[in-house]
Amino acid sequence: MACRILIVDDDPVVREVLEQIIAGAGHSPDVAKDGAEGLRKATENEYEIIFTDLKMPRMGGMDFLREIKKASPGVSVVMITGFPTVETAVAAMKEGADDFITKPFNIDSVLSIINRLIGARGLLRQAKGGLTPESVKRLNSELFSKVQKINLLRTISTEVDDLSHNSELYEKIVGMASRLLFAREVSFGIVESDRLKIKKAVGARKDEIPVAGSILEKVVKSGRYYLAAPGEVNPHDGNLLRSQMLSLPFAINGEVFALLNVGDKADGTSFSDDEIGLGLTFVRKLALRIENNALYDVFYSSMVSALKSLVNSIEARDSYTKQHSERVTEYALQIARAMDLPEDEKNAIGFGGYLHDIGKIGVRDTVLLKEGVLTSEEVEEIKLHPVIGDNIISPLKFFPREKDLIRHHHERFDGGGYPDGIAGEQIPVIVRILSVADTYDAMTSVRPYRSAKSHQAAVKELVRCSNKQFDGQVVSAFMQTPAGKGIRPERP
Repeated sequence: MACRILIVDDDPVVREVLEQIIAGAGHSPDVAKDGAEGLRKATENEYEIIFTDLKMPRMGGMDFLREIKKASPGVSVVMITGFPTVETAVAAMKEGADDFITKPFNIDSVLSIINRLIGARGLLRQAKGGLTPESVKRLNSELFSKVQKINLLRTISTEVDDLSHNSELYEKIVGMASRLLFAREVSFGIVESDRLKIKKAVGARKDEIPVAGSILEKVVKSGRYYLAAPGEVNPHDGNLLRSQMLSLPFAINGEVFALLNVGDKADGTSFSDDEIGLGLTFVRKLALRIENNALYDVFYSSMVSALKSLVNSIEARDSYTKQHSERVTEYALQIARAMDLPEDEKNAIGFGGYLHDIGKIGVRDTVLLKEGVLTSEEVEEIKLHPVIGDNIISPLKFFPREKDLIRHHHERFDGGGYPDGIAGEQIPVIVRILSVADTYDAMTSVRPYRSAKSHQAAVKELVRCSNKQFDGQVVSAFMQTPAGKGIRPERP
């Protein structure tokens, strides 16, 4: 059955390719250069199907989709995108899109979508004259499939966004792919030196796979997916495949760096165009996340090195505080382990503890290094260092817990501290921990104006100030640590 199809895209090459595919299949294509022109044509003419690009001048694809669904609710809309994300797909389907296709697309994918939509429209026309049991069953199946696709996309998107370390992501990829494509044989590996180093696998060998001479070589060289047919060689074990295997490339800047291989579908069916499209969207989402995680790690490491250098410059000014930050961090981590804190809070202590005195870079040497008793004005200047440190770290929006440690490490449990006078559980637990560790190290360190206290005397003072200056539970936890028992790290 021939139908009228509108192509809305600002790229003339895309318009021409789609026009040729559609006309070659016996349908009647029409074109529009952007959403505004597409909307005008769609209101003046009747189309069964519309293909629309997402990014266009004057009116983008999502705006066009919303408007066309208001004007012609019955028209089928297919979104075109060159770089799909799970979020975009879910948003488009929520707005009423019937499907989406990625550039570059092939003839079979375009025709498969057209034929499916024509079939669905035929069922709807039948429904006007009364639904048969067969048509109800098919409509329910189509609806269930669409809802299932949206739910899977949303669930996996959430899971991926929560994984900020690639090592965690590599562990999860195979399980997510198995769920998404209902497959029993899945492997994920990194391409290195003409070999695929398997990071995780289910139902497949977990060691290295040679890329050269296998179906994997086609994927690595072309950067495009490959659907291996039964009878081709399974790269995992060298045996002949009994069912299809889909190999999907992960690429950054056009370079393939990893592969996801999926085979042995649980329901025994072949991979449909919809499933291949779903797999490609999944892989693009993951590739972007892997790249972002890697860039973040590089940026984070550089930032940490720069901040640690700043701390080192502070300690270089004052020999008495040499390695103070490292010792305080170690004591605080011991307490955190004794209190069984979550890993993310331990990580915040591990970095933020090292930086807690970074604001001393803004205190004058004549005050910071003074050997006598400080004047009241000099005390007030010293007390500014948590605020100065906060100002240094504030532009780095991804260090919220560390920022708390820097700003609040001189607050008191009874509210008598500075700079904000917060009290009790208003003070984050990691800050309450650092406060005990910081005070203990300060008391047991030699200062220009006093000698160091013994371990016993320092512990006695911590206990005396429990539930006043310090959280009593934190002090109790400190007593269970090696530092609290008098085992201290060696000092140079």
